[in-house]
Amino acid sequence: MKLRTKFSLLSALLVTLSILGVSIFLLIVEKRHLLSEMEKSKNDTMRSLIKVSEESLITRNRILILNYMKEMKKVRGVVYAKLIDTDKKILAHTETNLIGETDSTPETSKAISASEILIQSYISSSREEISDISSPVLVKGKKQGVAQIGFSQTVLNNIVKTSLAKTRNRIFGVAFVVLIIGILGATILAAIMTSPIKRMAHGADLIGQGKLDTKIEVVSKDELGDLAKDLNIMAEKLKELDEMKQDFVSSITHEFRSPLNAMGIHFDLFFKGQLGNITEEQKESLTILKNNAARLGRFIDDLLDIAKIERGKMEINPESFDVLSAADEVFQLMKVQAEKKGIELKLDIPKDLPKVFADPGRTSQIITNLVSNAIKFTPEKGKITIKALVKEFEGLGVGELTQELKNSRTQEPQNCIRVSVSDTGMGIPKDQIEKIFSKFEQVKGVKNKIEGPKGTGLGLAIVRGLVEGQGGKIWAESEPDKGSTFYFTLPIEKT
Repeated sequence: MKLRTKFSLLSALLVTLSILGVSIFLLIVEKRHLLSEMEKSKNDTMRSLIKVSEESLITRNRILILNYMKEMKKVRGVVYAKLIDTDKKILAHTETNLIGETDSTPETSKAISASEILIQSYISSSREEISDISSPVLVKGKKQGVAQIGFSQTVLNNIVKTSLAKTRNRIFGVAFVVLIIGILGATILAAIMTSPIKRMAHGADLIGQGKLDTKIEVVSKDELGDLAKDLNIMAEKLKELDEMKQDFVSSITHEFRSPLNAMGIHFDLFFKGQLGNITEEQKESLTILKNNAARLGRFIDDLLDIAKIERGKMEINPESFDVLSAADEVFQLMKVQAEKKGIELKLDIPKDLPKVFADPGRTSQIITNLVSNAIKFTPEKGKITIKALVKEFEGLGVGELTQELKNSRTQEPQNCIRVSVSDTGMGIPKDQIEKIFSKFEQVKGVKNKIEGPKGTGLGLAIVRGLVEGQGGKIWAESEPDKGSTFYFTLPIEKT
């Protein structure tokens, strides 16, 4: 999972949990507030009834309390309200037909004997939960009666639930909007945060590929900006070290070449007999020395080629030529070597291919190197095929480099000849295909499976430099134990 995805998911999760937590907290607070307001409303209703009852008893104005009872009947949640004297006689009631009767309910009996506010709960005959509140009515400090109100707990609970549902819908509506904004914000923030990281990762990858001129542009003045500066400084230091290494390698290889050339001349003189007669044993030893000197000379040539490619000084002399002629030259040269190992070397290139504009000598060097590698890694009775065909793609411009190979493939330049060298050898693991074109990289685990010289790991790096130096691209497709195919492209001659 990518860092951007992880950051987005984590941020979205935190936003979701925060909003959910706040929503639940607000609902709990709102519920408590509604219950508190409900209790306050019940108490206020009770106090109002007590006050009216006292005024009615003091002024002996029964009309006052009776009118108030009518209003009480309209209050939502009130099942009944009544005023009873100390003899349990109903002086006023929301049900007028009960006025004047004696109230002998257990709740009233407890209220008459109580000296302060009494709260009772019971289940009515209609199976409704009733909350009964009773309070003494005092006139000049003397208890003259009891005011009672019965509230329907079911109705009150429904009122709370309804209000809470409306509040919950509002909270969840706002929470949903905030959540969407939060997720969008988290996604944008993740993109902003990971964008410089991606640039640094891409830059570090290019530096790791040896492109030490890479500059990472991160303008943020934070830890990421400091890290980008450190990576740029590191790249500069690596470039300086690489230039020192290249200078050293160039100097050493040049110094080696002169004595090796001198050794080669003297070997030839020995073999021609110009320095005296030599025995068969001496000739055999001199042959071994000459072959090893030649091998060392090829290694030095490879080092010089790599140095020239990295400095951009490799001589490329493009001209118009026929790919078939260059491939046939390599075919005739390598055919004997392939036959000695029992390998079938096949050339499959049509004669009507358009000409390419590239360096014929370097192209032959590319094909020779690829065929030589194929012979080395292909067992007896194997098969190697050299092919070429026209490819027309709307893709990258000539000379551009792809950043990475996707599924072991790359985009090709528009209007090009694609040359391939395929074999039925031991193949290359997928995790190593992208590495084999780097310097001193060889397929792991195959050195002990091949005979003869093991190579230095410079051949494919040189091949890549020569292909790209001519405006082409190179890549490989392979499957272990089933063989490999190396592709490279050359631009078609413009007419």
